[in-house]
Parts: sequence; C-alpha cells; structure tokens
Amino acid sequence: MQKPIPGDKGNPMAIQRLKFLSRICAWLLLATAVILVFSGWGITRTEIIYKVTFGLIDRRLANYIHRFTNIPLAIFFLGHLFINIRLLIYRKIPQRIRIIDGILIFAGLLFTFIVIYMEFWI
Repeated sequence: MQKPIPGDKGNPMAIQRLKFLSRICAWLLLATAVILVFSGWGITRTEIIYKVTFGLIDRRLANYIHRFTNIPLAIFFLGHLFINIRLLIYRKIPQRIRIIDGILIFAGLLFTFIVIYMEFWI
C-alpha cells in the first residue's frame, strides 16, 4: 500500500472505486476493439466471417456492427483516459483535485459530444 500523502484528506475508498472503474473501462475498451476488428474483417472478408458464424453475419450486418461500435469505443477510451489522468494528478497535486475534476469532467463531456456529433451529423 502507498504511503499517505501529507495533508491528504482524500477518501481511499473513492480512489479504489476509480481504479476499479478504470479497469472496467479498459476491459470494455478491449472487447469493443475486438468487435470492431472482427466486424471490419467481416466487411472486407465477408466469406470468412460468414462461414465462421454459420451464416449469421453477412456484409450488411458486419457494417452495421462496425458503425455501431464507434461511439462505445470512444466513450470507453475517454473514460479510461480521463480516470487515469485524474488518478495521476491526484498523486502529484492532491490539493487542487476539485479544480482538476471539473476540468476533466468538462473535457470528457466535450470530447464525447464531439464524437457523437461527428458520428451522426458529419
């Protein structure tokens, strides 16, 4: 276990929950990336994926899955990234963590809205 930071009044349970949430985001990011790779492979190599899935996934369904996984991929990536940035900054300068929390939440929401906008309107 790490030594407590002098002057730190943080909640160690909250830090543990953030680490757990970061791991969940990482595993979901990995699963989404694997789905994205296989669905992309299903678009370019339809005959292989069609045989492997016993005819369940054709080119159209693979394209739909591929397009559908972009937003979850971005959300899991941003969640994992910003949670780990927050944990890193908390170790370095715990006195200003509330300000950093606000900035990271704003940046995360901004990037999420940019991804959603680009997916649906561009």
